[in-house]
Parts: sequence; structure tokens; C-alpha cells
Amino acid sequence: VFLSSFFISSLGSHWIKRWMIRRFKASETAANATQRILFYILWLTFVLIALNIVKIPLTAFAFMGGAVALGIGFGMQNIFNNLISGFIVIFSRPFKVNDIISVSGMEGTVRDIGSRSTTIKTWDGLDVVLPNRYFLENNVTNWTGSDMRMRGSLKVGVGYGTDSRRVEELLLKVAKDHSRVLKDPAPFVRFQDFGDNALMFELFFWVDLSHTSSASVASDMRHHLQHVFNDEGID
Repeated sequence: VFLSSFFISSLGSHWIKRWMIRRFKASETAANATQRILFYILWLTFVLIALNIVKIPLTAFAFMGGAVALGIGFGMQNIFNNLISGFIVIFSRPFKVNDIISVSGMEGTVRDIGSRSTTIKTWDGLDVVLPNRYFLENNVTNWTGSDMRMRGSLKVGVGYGTDSRRVEELLLKVAKDHSRVLKDPAPFVRFQDFGDNALMFELFFWVDLSHTSSASVASDMRHHLQHVFNDEGID
């Protein structure tokens, strides 16, 4: 029983995981977490059955087990903290795999949510592994929690004496001509301020993060605006 406990526990937890996905349409992340919990419960159950078969009373391990548990408790405090935090993250679902999140100034795409840690791929192409308790102790911004749309902005200053309404028209035209700028919500322009050396405008637009990023679209539009302003004689 003891030798076969690992195989039986693994097989049983895998079967329950597939049944959860098929029967309850559970997410892969939640099903994986449940599988891990069930594996350890089943394995411990078979170990206890094996001890009972050979008539070894559990009281024989009471004193030694208490001392070991005390030592392990201090040594593995962070591990258990991360495990509990992992299950909270998995079942409360503040974010899921492939979501774009920002935490403590770091942004990236969620690649994996494990029982102990979560892997984030940053815009620099780095895989950063963060302990799960980190997400409960810090503010997390989920850019794609409800949908994949995100608002971007572009600031520009033009010389004094320029027709402000004409600048607004040109900014909106450049935004509407860009294939990656969403029509709904529609882009809009705000005349922000009278700067020290320029009239300050800001263009707001929306993009679909599944196809592009707001930074990439803003860069394209700056190139376009450079040509448009040159043609219009706008400084």
C-alpha cells in the first residue's frame, strides 16, 4: 500500500482534475490547484492505511512528530505563507493567465499561476517569478481584467499663434486614420494648458491589447503628426 500510494494518489487526483474541467467547466488554474491538494490528501491517507496494516500506532510518532513539526514550522513559514496566498490568488482570481498586470511598478503578462509562485513575462522579455504573498501585500493593477481595451494618450505642444481648433482637427484625423485605434470609444482631444513656450494638447485614444499596445500606436502617430504639422506649417 505504501509503495503504490504515490501512483494511486497521482492517478486519482488527475482523474478528479479532468472530471472538474469536464463537469463544472473549471478553469485550468483552479483545477491544477485542486489536484495538488487532493494528491497530498490521498497520499497521506494511504500512508496512514499502510501504518495501520502493519499495526504501527500513530502515538509512536507523536513526540518525534511534534518536535519535527515545530522545527519545520519555523523553517517553512514563508513557504506555507506562499502556498496559502497561492490558493487565495487562484480561487479569488484577481488575474488569470495571459492577463496584463502591473504590480509595484513592474508590468508584464501572466504566464503561470502556481501554488507557491506566479511567473510574469515583462516587456523586456524577462520571466520574473514572484512569491504569491507578494500579490496580497502590494497593489495589483489588472489592465485586461474586464476586457482587452486600454486607453492611451499622446501629448504635443504647438507654437503660440497656431489655430487651436485646427490642431484639434489634425490630432483627431491622425487618430482616426490609424488602423489600431478603436472607433468605440472614440478618440478625443483636450486643450490642456498655456505652456511657457507652447500651447499644450493631449490626444486620448483606445486600443485592443490583444493586437497592439498603446505605446506602439502613440509612436506611430507621432511620426504621422510630424509630417502633418510640417505640411500645415505648424511649429
